[in-house]
Amino acid sequence: GWPTGGMGVSDVVCPMYAPVEAIEHYASTNAGSRPLILCEYSHAMGNSNGGLARYWEAIDSHRILQGGFIWEWKDHGIRQVLPDGRERFAYGGQFGDAPNDGNFVADGLVSPECVPHPAIQEVMWVHRPVAVEAAGAGLRVINRQSFRDLSWMRGSWTLTVDGDVHASGELDVRVGPGEEAIVDLPVSPSTLPALSGELLFTVRWTVRQENTWCAAGRLVAWDQVVLRARVAAPSPPRSDDQASDAITDLIGGDPKLTVWRAATDNDGFKLMPDLAERIGVGGRALWTWKSLGVSSEDPESLVQHEHRSYRDAAGGRVHEHEVRIPEELVDLPRVGVTFEIPEGFDRLRWYGRGPLENMPDRNAGALLGIWEAAPDELPYIVPQEFGLRTDCRWMEIIRSSDGRTFRIEALNPAGLHMSAVHHRDEDLFAAADVTELVRRRGLVVHIDVAHRGVGTASCGPDVDAAYRLRAGDYSFAYRLSLNT
Repeated sequence: GWPTGGMGVSDVVCPMYAPVEAIEHYASTNAGSRPLILCEYSHAMGNSNGGLARYWEAIDSHRILQGGFIWEWKDHGIRQVLPDGRERFAYGGQFGDAPNDGNFVADGLVSPECVPHPAIQEVMWVHRPVAVEAAGAGLRVINRQSFRDLSWMRGSWTLTVDGDVHASGELDVRVGPGEEAIVDLPVSPSTLPALSGELLFTVRWTVRQENTWCAAGRLVAWDQVVLRARVAAPSPPRSDDQASDAITDLIGGDPKLTVWRAATDNDGFKLMPDLAERIGVGGRALWTWKSLGVSSEDPESLVQHEHRSYRDAAGGRVHEHEVRIPEELVDLPRVGVTFEIPEGFDRLRWYGRGPLENMPDRNAGALLGIWEAAPDELPYIVPQEFGLRTDCRWMEIIRSSDGRTFRIEALNPAGLHMSAVHHRDEDLFAAADVTELVRRRGLVVHIDVAHRGVGTASCGPDVDAAYRLRAGDYSFAYRLSLNT
């Protein structure tokens, strides 16, 4: 009914949680004359907002598509002090109330205290006032604003080689409202072939002067152009010394295969399995995984797995994995390995997407770079998968007391998804809130060759097919090393 439905009461077409394909069809086929605004989309419940960039690719491509409203701004947990003094943000059912919809009220982009969830990074990026993209040997600068030029922002750029800054400068360009301009790359193209490694050109825009809504210097837009992508590295030469080493001792043996993640709210409502049946919304992946034993069985019994490991000439340990996923296990949560690092390692440094947690279908606004931070703490009211950084070329886990560093380097493919948090998947999945969560002293590390997107199925479309795990073969290799 979009072409003519409701014309007597609405000047716009305003569907709720329409898939991208539907709004693209409306626009590309000239099905109607009214502008389309999604009255509600991208349900921000827990680790969510997957596919947001694809919505905005469609919206930016068709004038008749004029945006939408994310549901919603803020989690509605209420601070509650338990008899033993522990605190939590409580949701439906935790006040002795019945009936209730559990944590279905915890669906915001920020916490009850207005601390932004990691998805805010993607939201900021899709709404950036100015965009920069490759245009032949130059750059296309697009003013996405309807009424302002770019003079209130300061543009700056960096050229990085394997993450390290090689050159930098300011980008001074004048573009009127709704217009675009082609500018030369402010680096001589003739100098690039002499640089070895991954070349990334990054543009950032900050506010020039303090104004009513933010301070001067606030970052408001960013984009990255890949001038030369990183390629997979060959496995290093094998050492004749195959004795046990400090690396294996540190992590307690070989990394263990895993195909499970602590289910997100979009995977399925773990606390209220009947809600999807009662109101007809919610993801179903969790219930499929449970029925197949993905959450409970040894993954070695579910898939075919070949693992080879050797010590290299530089003292590191190389691991090579080949995993075959059968057809009946299509659309798994992840394919990767996990292990634990003992207490005392308290800093992360990585060359991958960041700075905030990002997921395979929510990383368009996550810049590739070298970042450093403490391990993430759970940002969601209900414990679930968190802390992932996609496309990591390497990650270092550092003991800041003495500088001892455990390093993971992706060999093949060139980037792997990595995380290091204080919780095992089974701990996260078993807990209903932070007061039930086990926080381990050491770090639980994940290295994934593939990880399912998060989508927005708690009240919208599930993960796009491009971000679901296919059946078939997965091969990956990485190198572990430890400075002493």
